[in-house]
Amino acid sequence: MEHIGSVIIYIIMLCAVIGAVAAIRNSDEGLGKEFMEGIHSTGYIFVPAAGIMASLPYISWFVEKAVSPIFHKIGADPALAATAILASDMGGYQLANILKSSTEGWVMAMVVGLMAGATIVFSIPMGLAMLDKRDHKYMALGVMSGILTVPIGAFITSAILSLSNAQVRAEISTNADSTYAFAIGIGQVLLNLSPILIFVVAIAAGLRFMPDLMIRGFMIFGKTMDAGIKLVLVFSIVEYFTGIFSTVFGSWGFDPIIADPKDQYRALETAGYIGIMLCGAFPMVYLLRKYAAKPLEALGNKLGLSPTGSAGLLATVANILAMFRLVRSMPPKDKVINISFAVCAAFLLGDHLSFSANFQPNIILPVMLGKLGAGVIAIALAYWLSVPKALELEKQDREAGIIGPDEYMDGHGEQKASTEVTATKE
Repeated sequence: MEHIGSVIIYIIMLCAVIGAVAAIRNSDEGLGKEFMEGIHSTGYIFVPAAGIMASLPYISWFVEKAVSPIFHKIGADPALAATAILASDMGGYQLANILKSSTEGWVMAMVVGLMAGATIVFSIPMGLAMLDKRDHKYMALGVMSGILTVPIGAFITSAILSLSNAQVRAEISTNADSTYAFAIGIGQVLLNLSPILIFVVAIAAGLRFMPDLMIRGFMIFGKTMDAGIKLVLVFSIVEYFTGIFSTVFGSWGFDPIIADPKDQYRALETAGYIGIMLCGAFPMVYLLRKYAAKPLEALGNKLGLSPTGSAGLLATVANILAMFRLVRSMPPKDKVINISFAVCAAFLLGDHLSFSANFQPNIILPVMLGKLGAGVIAIALAYWLSVPKALELEKQDREAGIIGPDEYMDGHGEQKASTEVTATKE
C-alpha cells in the first residue's frame, strides 16, 4: 500500500512532461494551456498558504488555550482539538503530540486532521482563492454538508484500528518500529469524537432549517479569514524586507514565509511545491476528461453527475486543487457534490497517503477506507441537505444573468433535470 503514493506521483510527473512538450508547441490551448496554468497557480496558492503558515504560532496558542480545555472537560483527548483546526501535514500532527492524553487519541487526531483540519486551513482558503466569486456560495453548501461526515470517517478508521489491534508508532518518526497496540474501546472512540460530533450536528440542523443564514455565516467566515490571511501576508513581507516590526515592537511572533536555517520548508516553498505538482495534475485531469469520457459519463449517470462532475471526483482523490480547476465548468449541483465529497476524500491517493506512509504506515488502509467512506456518505448528505438549495440558487443566478442561459448545457439533459427538480421543490 505504501507504494501507491509513489505510483500516483510518477503518473502526475509523466503528465507534466507531456504537458511541457505540448506547451512548447502551443501554450494557449489543450495540454499546453493546462501545464502553464498549473505553474501559474503558484501565485494563487501562495497567498492563503503564507497567511496560514505564518500564523501557526498564534493558531497553536489558540488551540492549546481555548479549544483543548473544552475537549478535556468533556473527556475527549485534547489532541483532537489541534487537528480539528490544523491539517496533520501543516503542523497539526506535531501539535497533537504535545497535547495528547494517549497515543490512541494522538493517532485519532492525525486522522481528523486529514479531514477537518485540511479543510479549515487549506481547502477553504485555497477554494476562495481559486474559485470564481459566484461559486463561493456553492462551495459553502458543499463544505458544510461534507464536514458532517468527519466524525463518520474518523470513526470508521478508528474502529478498524481498534478491532484489528493495529500496531502504530508511539513517536514522531519516519523510521521507528510500529510497536504500540492501538487498544481503545469503541466507547472511548465515540467520546473522543463527541465535541466534533456536536459541532457537525449543529451544522446539519442549520443547513436543514436555516440554509440562507448558514451560507451567509460561511461567507462571513470566509471573508474574515481571507482578510486576515492577506494582512498577515503583507505584514510578513514588510517584516522580511525591513525588519520594522521586530525593531519597533522588539519581536515578531509570526513564522517566516520564506525558508531560513531553522526550517527549509516554509510557505513559499510549500506553494512552489504544490504549483509544480499541479503542472502535471492539471494535464492529467485534462487527459481523463478527454479519453475517459464514456466511463466518466456512465459513472456520472449513476451518481446524477455530468461527465465533468465525475472527472472532478477522480481529480479530488489526487489533489483537491485539480478538482477546483474543474468547478467552473460544473453545473451548480455538481459543484456542491464534488466539494462535499472532497472534505474527507481529498488527497486520498496523493498527499495524505504519502503522509500516512511516512509517519504511520500501518494505518494506511484504515485511513483510505475512512476517507473514502466518509466522502461517499457526504455525497448522499449533500443530495439531501444542500442540493435543493443549490438548485434554487442556480435558478436565481440564471434570472439575474450571473449564469448564462446556455451555460452548463452539456447535451445530457443536465439543465432540464435541474429545472424540473427546482419546480418540484416549489
